Amino acid sequence: MSYLKVRQRATSRISVPNFTSGINSAFDQSVLSLAVAANCYNFDFTSGALKDCAGFVCQDVEADSVWVFHSDAGEYLMWCISGEIYYKSSLGQTGKLEGISLGGTPKAIEYRLNGEEVILICSPLDNMVVWNGIDAPYYVSASPLITSMTMHYERMFVTTSNEKNTLWFSDDLDPSNWNTDMTEGGFIELADERGALIKVLSFLNYVYIFRERGISRLSAYADQSEFSISHLFVTSGKIYPSSIALCGDKVIFASSDGLFSFDGLSTRRILTNLDGLLCPDENSVAVYHGGKYYLALKSNFDQDSNQGEYVNNAILIYGDNGYTLMRGYDISDFYSSGDELYAIIDGRLHKKGGDCQLGKRWVVPATDLGSGRKKRIKVLYIDTNVDLTLKVVVDGQEKEIFVQGKNTTSRVNINMCGRKFGFTIDCSAPGAVISRPQLTFSYVDA
Repeated sequence: MSYLKVRQRATSRISVPNFTSGINSAFDQSVLSLAVAANCYNFDFTSGALKDCAGFVCQDVEADSVWVFHSDAGEYLMWCISGEIYYKSSLGQTGKLEGISLGGTPKAIEYRLNGEEVILICSPLDNMVVWNGIDAPYYVSASPLITSMTMHYERMFVTTSNEKNTLWFSDDLDPSNWNTDMTEGGFIELADERGALIKVLSFLNYVYIFRERGISRLSAYADQSEFSISHLFVTSGKIYPSSIALCGDKVIFASSDGLFSFDGLSTRRILTNLDGLLCPDENSVAVYHGGKYYLALKSNFDQDSNQGEYVNNAILIYGDNGYTLMRGYDISDFYSSGDELYAIIDGRLHKKGGDCQLGKRWVVPATDLGSGRKKRIKVLYIDTNVDLTLKVVVDGQEKEIFVQGKNTTSRVNINMCGRKFGFTIDCSAPGAVISRPQLTFSYVDA
């Protein structure tokens, strides 16, 4: 009597319990865990599930820059386009600052001057403009050509476009007075290996001076005879000025060496897991809003990332509970005011709100599960409330599978054999909540 010998092939199951491990673009896919994305965009994974990021809603206004002015006469949303400055009041009134024409893209800061709220509008190519929201605006003819500004102990400290190694400061209690005198305004020259002055911030009772390749600190109280400078940080990488943002108890900035967090004394690299994916440059712009650092920059998502014309193709959103990465908004400027975040996208004014309407992706890295043995990938289970497309890759062979969103766990038959596999989740539907993917497989005997 003969018997047929049957070998039992046990089915194994692996799962991704949550997505909070985020992205790792610094290491090769072959050494990553299934819980880590080789790439991801437009999904917010900080809750453990894949959800929508908040989007931006177009306000149907052409603009180069934007800011908000809280005047004694009311609140104004203000923007600049082609050197002309426009406004819309909280009561719906619209207008233009007559007699004002700027050659550079402006920034603005509010100040209480001579007992009334004013907005100080500055650009790298123009003298300061002052407006109180009621009377005609006027130029301050003696002001520097300002690239960055901060208020500190009732003085304005600025960097300039024409004297890049010089820190200028106004008279105390009057940022429109730039007379150089021991009892009024003045300047300090800084010439060393840290390079040009690119940004000033009032932080922790000091003026921090960010430079092309370092950070200096100014102790500046009311009497300018007691001003003193110390140097805190020097780097071989180039710091990008518009990426610098004061974020509560720290300053975050981007450089050619990566992203840094600065606590007033020392710096440390952050988000090194995104090295190779994030590519900041001089066009990178940042703002602190709602407890998070928003950085618009270039990012190397895939082979097509650098195709087409754009300023920035990605947004990094970084906070205490993690980060998300968005793709598809070309942002050239940000402004935060209270609960509102404004952005200039493709030359038009937008406001943060609603679900992101762009395509979303999570890429599970290709892996051999620690074994070179051949495997049969059987079934994928996934919880999803929206329709999605699953692309499975096994030893270079691809299969795309449509998965319908429903209230119960979806069962997706794969039935592919190979030694190494990975998969991609693509979704375009708003309101997504995707979680708990589980995969079953068995080893196949040679």
